Amino acid sequence: MKRLVVVGTGYVGLVSGAMFASLGNRVTCVDKDPSIVEALRAGRSTIHEPGLDEILQSTIADGTLSFTTETAEAVAEADATFIAVGTPSLETGAYDFQYVEAAAHEIGRALRRPKRHIVVLKSTVTPDIYTRVQTILAGETEGSGAQVEVVSNPEFLAEGTAIRDFSQPHRIIVGAVSAAARQFMEGLYRPFTKREPGVLQLTDPKSAIVTKLAANSFLACRVGLINELARYCDAVSADIEHVRAGLASDPRIGHLFLYPGPGYGGSCFGKDLRALRESAREHGADLSLVPAIEESNLRHKLYMPRRIERQLEPLAGRTLAVWGIAFKARTDDIRESPAVDAIEYLLERGARIRAHDPEAGRRAAQHFGSRITLCGNKYDAVDGAAALVIMTEWDTYKSPDYHELHERLSGRIIFDARNILDVLEVRQAGLTYVGMGRGCAT
Repeated sequence: MKRLVVVGTGYVGLVSGAMFASLGNRVTCVDKDPSIVEALRAGRSTIHEPGLDEILQSTIADGTLSFTTETAEAVAEADATFIAVGTPSLETGAYDFQYVEAAAHEIGRALRRPKRHIVVLKSTVTPDIYTRVQTILAGETEGSGAQVEVVSNPEFLAEGTAIRDFSQPHRIIVGAVSAAARQFMEGLYRPFTKREPGVLQLTDPKSAIVTKLAANSFLACRVGLINELARYCDAVSADIEHVRAGLASDPRIGHLFLYPGPGYGGSCFGKDLRALRESAREHGADLSLVPAIEESNLRHKLYMPRRIERQLEPLAGRTLAVWGIAFKARTDDIRESPAVDAIEYLLERGARIRAHDPEAGRRAAQHFGSRITLCGNKYDAVDGAAALVIMTEWDTYKSPDYHELHERLSGRIIFDARNILDVLEVRQAGLTYVGMGRGCAT
């Protein structure tokens, strides 16, 4: 049993804290917002993540997981503290490290006794912050006798599958200098790695940090390239689904992240690519591909709404139904969602939007207010609409009642930005199908 503190209760911090606590470790999660702490103490997750509520409730009941607003009180008796606070983007695209630095100062001030303590960087950062956190901790603990080491342990959790990703990891990257820190981290993660030798990879702290940025860059590049190929298929009347199958059969390429869509979104890819771009610029490294990926994705987010505009113009006064607002299925996160960009584009051209999302309705209401109509039933959203636009790959959208769509859709056209529908079934129902890169789909 280890005594851990996790500073920050977003996707990374809350999932990490709950999963460590589920193994019997004593974990205290810290958040500055009293309302968040109150909700979590009651076992109510403040984020939507499948399976998380059950783990929260069981670990709270077992007494292995607790929540507080007081960092110092939690850190004083802990063996290690994880920094899992947000690193939002500055206007330049670089990370804003104010929350990481504030956490480091608070942690350092709490360490007043001559004991070893490990501070684990879980937040997504660039290599410079590793040195900065070391400097802050050294200054705050000077004269206390505390021995503090900073370890990098980037997260590789995907929203919607974070519990599975944590409990069945493909890799765990630990960047540590001392043998003692490495041994501590190996022991902490042993329950997740003992059956999978090689999952835990030990490296230096800065290489661990770059590994996280590199992983998201590679994945974003795959998404960007398949989307560009989809646009090309539309231009030459080819079918991206046949192309994708051919690519996926090549073992050097594979099928993961090889599905065309409306563009990537969420809190990671765009933010991390912009931060990598700015970090490279600050260090004089000439990167051209990384910024090009982001630029390609920004252009692609408007590809489908522009096709809608061309096919239905003028849009002013027309009602359009949108299924899906979250940036992907199994989450309520609408940050940088391509659906949000598409809806904003259509609203600017005078369209009326009736939308449905199984989980993201509350966040969508906060963002759009009264500018769109949010429907609790997906079929109510299509009533009298000139077209249905599918933006998120929720399971509930994959096998719709085509007869009902035919009856309710006035325009009888479906724009499938995720290619989740069967083209033949759509057409047999008397509906027009427009997919992503499916210029000659049959």
